[in-house]
Amino acid sequence: MESPYYLTTPIYYANDVPHIGHAYTTIAADAIARYQRLNGRDVFLLTGTDEHGVNIERVAASQGVSAREHVDRIARQFDALWSRLDISYDRFIRTTESAHHRAVLALWQRLQASGDLYRATYAGAYCARCEAYYQPDELDRGLCPVHALACDTVAEQNWFFRLSRYQDALERLVRDTDFVRPTSRRNEVLAVIRDGLRDFSVSRRQVRWGVPVPEGTDEVIYVWVDALANYLTGVGYPDDSATFERYWPADLHLVGKEIIRFHCLYWPALLLSAGLPLPRQVFAHGWLTKDGKKISKTTGNTIDPSALAAEFGSDAVRYYLLRATPFGQDGDYTRAGFLRLYNAELANAFGNLVQRATVLAHRHAGALSAEGAACGPELELCAEAEKLDSRVTAAFETLALHEAVAAVGEFVTAANRYLQVTAPWQLAGTGDARRLGVVLRHTLQAARLAARWYAPIIPRAAAEASRRLGVTRVEVGPPLFPRYSC
Repeated sequence: MESPYYLTTPIYYANDVPHIGHAYTTIAADAIARYQRLNGRDVFLLTGTDEHGVNIERVAASQGVSAREHVDRIARQFDALWSRLDISYDRFIRTTESAHHRAVLALWQRLQASGDLYRATYAGAYCARCEAYYQPDELDRGLCPVHALACDTVAEQNWFFRLSRYQDALERLVRDTDFVRPTSRRNEVLAVIRDGLRDFSVSRRQVRWGVPVPEGTDEVIYVWVDALANYLTGVGYPDDSATFERYWPADLHLVGKEIIRFHCLYWPALLLSAGLPLPRQVFAHGWLTKDGKKISKTTGNTIDPSALAAEFGSDAVRYYLLRATPFGQDGDYTRAGFLRLYNAELANAFGNLVQRATVLAHRHAGALSAEGAACGPELELCAEAEKLDSRVTAAFETLALHEAVAAVGEFVTAANRYLQVTAPWQLAGTGDARRLGVVLRHTLQAARLAARWYAPIIPRAAAEASRRLGVTRVEVGPPLFPRYSC
């Protein structure tokens, strides 16, 4: 029996409503989870919201509400979006939960016991949106390198973590294993390590909204230490040792490329210090732009994933995000590109295959039981079917999600081509029930196989297709994907 499979999205910062980037990461994680479950794995998918820090305090104050009221509202919106997009998570964690506070404090105690925490004074640039300090050489023309905004100037005494102690161990981890993927991100992390790792501050004095440092000081634990600990909390640490031992270490942390420093350097160092096993892999995907421009609420260049799902259905959103961009690279969303993929590959290809297969089988049900020999077209279709399983498996196992989607799509194209070559609508007129039966059975089986492998990608349509293509009774329904005008 295969071991359990534990994967995570980042927990999303609850400063604002969810956007298409959040949807991209979470849909990818859900597709991986569904694929693993399809293969019989015991899967645990964790997502949630990161709800502490000075930026939350500031946003809530600007809206005239408490920090608690603000994060409660944002968490509900994230959860509602995941429901709309058919995200099959096993736990939605919030860092304001009491269980998570216990996990953060348990981790803190381990860090203290290791001797890796010490008092020092920090003075320099701090980005409230990143919740991160930056050295002068890390700034971009004096601005935050992620948000291109001015940083606060901060000077205060904090607790620091001895990241520098783990310089050699982290270099070996990143250089000699597949801990960081894809290769471009791995190289970025190695460059940071080789520049020399600096100890970093793990507490904040001028913040109230967070997990208090246990020594009775007026400090809270740094939000990134707090947030990263969610991966432990999610599977029972420190309260439920049986669940924790079952699922930890995580098989995969799926993150955006902007937070690789925290996940690929801070996180493994904290775990090494705490004496806890390291996750097996961190995969950092690229960013999405819209119409070639950065997605920005300020400029109005945004995409509402909930509105997109309401217009086209959750499957269409999932399909586009998984298909349009090689996973790991940056991608650009355009409405025209969305509609082209939808019509060509969902409506005209998979939807059309299911519709033709069910209509023909229902109309000529008597021929399904007629025995006949397979010919050249059937052998070619079966050869394509035999290749499909290995192609999809290889793509998912290497997280080449776009290749998995493309592989199923190419098989669907082969099945539609088979229909054109065999022309069962013409066979029905000849009275050759045996040949017609062979063609109908192969068409149905091809459509069932496509639905099976599309299940992690477009779960609603795949489930409905499988229902209509049932082994004992075939049903006809409306088009799975109505066509849209471009």
